[in-house]
Amino acid sequence: MSETQKIKTVLFDLDGTLVDSFAPILLSFNQTLFELKTDIVLTHEKLLGLVGCSLDDSFRKLLPETDVERASSRFREIYTPIAGNETQLMPGAQELLSFLEEEKIPAAVVTNKMGEEARIITKSLGICPPALFTLGEGDGFPEKPAPDMLLEALSRIGTSCENTLFVGDSPWDFHAARAASIPVCLIPTGTHQKEELEALSPDWLFDDLAELHRHLKDGNGL
Repeated sequence: MSETQKIKTVLFDLDGTLVDSFAPILLSFNQTLFELKTDIVLTHEKLLGLVGCSLDDSFRKLLPETDVERASSRFREIYTPIAGNETQLMPGAQELLSFLEEEKIPAAVVTNKMGEEARIITKSLGICPPALFTLGEGDGFPEKPAPDMLLEALSRIGTSCENTLFVGDSPWDFHAARAASIPVCLIPTGTHQKEELEALSPDWLFDDLAELHRHLKDGNGL
């Protein structure tokens, strides 16, 4: 494997990729919708079709535009104090992060979740460190599928697009990586089924983080 083919940096999405945080998210959505006096009650399955994009865009799928800002604000009031409650690492996440640390491959988290909330989670679950930092909504960059947060992460780390792997679970992750010219690996552990992700033709598609870990441990690169 030539030097240019080696993975020198890994960027991760958060929800559905490194962590399962759907329980507190679902609770916060339903409490917000109840307080806005709607008749909408989301199930876990319905929630999967809403998340991944920005919070405002999620509420736009449910509410009139005039209610979106109020709903997003109330959601954050409910969610931020409980962001770490019932949020768990995805199977294989800790082992993969430890492997990257041992191999001295820097990692970071790039998410459409509010940066403040995301940092609560990555710190409490031991993701940062070993990952270096977390970027999210409200940190001054457009949300995915815009490439800005990914490019900012690379700038902070001081590495190049072609030697980076971005790992995510959604079309937003895929399109952000493509827009940034970063190779992308998708895993169907979050918002979308394997067949939906396969149709996007990502560079890699693995069943879970453990399979990605094995791929990297075996010396496979980009």
